[in-house]
Amino acid sequence: MRKVYLGSLVLATAAFLAGCGSSSSVSQAGHHHTSHSSPRRNPSSSSRPGNLNPLTGLPSSSHGPLLAVMVENSEYGRPQYGLRSANVVYEAYTEFFYYSRFMLLFYGKEPQQVGPVRSARPYFVSWVHGWPNAAYVHAGASNPGYVSINRDHIHNLDVDANAYGLAYRVAYRQPPHNLFVSIPKAASLAKRNWGNPRIAPEWQFGPKAGSTPPQYRTITLTWNTHNTVEQWRWDTAQRGWTRWVSCPNCPNNQYQQVMGLNSHKPVVASNIVIQYTKEAYLPDPANTGWIQIQTHAQGKALLILGNRTYQGTWRNSGPGQPTKFFLSNGQQARFAPGQTWIEVVPNSQSAANPFKLQLQ
Repeated sequence: MRKVYLGSLVLATAAFLAGCGSSSSVSQAGHHHTSHSSPRRNPSSSSRPGNLNPLTGLPSSSHGPLLAVMVENSEYGRPQYGLRSANVVYEAYTEFFYYSRFMLLFYGKEPQQVGPVRSARPYFVSWVHGWPNAAYVHAGASNPGYVSINRDHIHNLDVDANAYGLAYRVAYRQPPHNLFVSIPKAASLAKRNWGNPRIAPEWQFGPKAGSTPPQYRTITLTWNTHNTVEQWRWDTAQRGWTRWVSCPNCPNNQYQQVMGLNSHKPVVASNIVIQYTKEAYLPDPANTGWIQIQTHAQGKALLILGNRTYQGTWRNSGPGQPTKFFLSNGQQARFAPGQTWIEVVPNSQSAANPFKLQLQ
């Protein structure tokens, strides 16, 4: 099977990296499959639009409150709790273009524990801000992260500052990789502080993934070659993407499947979105290597929606607005119902930035 390397293939043009609120049209970007037709829905109450989870497009009898939880992704924090249960997962670099970090969104599902919980960054705060009324669970923040939390009036649950008792440390891991949070307790606290408002549907959903194999069956993301090489593998039986991570201490650096530690079942995503954006070091007095990621703009995206692959774009018009995804013909993307991972990656490579994407 042929391999395609996309370390610097999808480069955002000047127009795509324009400032907030740009009104420039979406240019054509490669071939795409025709958009899906609307799924036929059973008229039962469980599948009416009002009872669909707006983050997954799946029927849901209960909802909220919406929680966004910061979770570590270093080799010391693996395996994590909560990856299978999350409705949406964001993944992006944190320090030094080395480690990536997760932000997990939960809306109506309450796994017993999630973590290891780590600190906030301003671009993650920006993505929280795009989901109005979300409560943000984290353990501290970088200085720019705190500025963003205060400026954007985020529903803040900082387990190091104002949400004492929400998180706990376990003895079988070393600190700081042993901090976990109770999601039922976080949901209860968020409900008590801010109620349980409905979340408006921002994404569109089509039918479930078909049985036809996708154009590419393996997606490899190399965040760094030492300890963070991840794969998504198409699973025909589950009609979804199973997650794997390289194991530096295993023979031949083989991959291990990522399991949900609450459920003991594999992590399976319905959609993988590769969102290309501008990333750079953010100078700071302590020289800690914070990274700045552009979130309010537009750029290119590779959309793997169920078993279909599209060249597309993303747009975010400004603070408090959701990021939406479009096909190259300008139509809004329609996700396969289920879990979505947003892989936010640099749109160019450099000596300091080793990110590489491989499709095969």
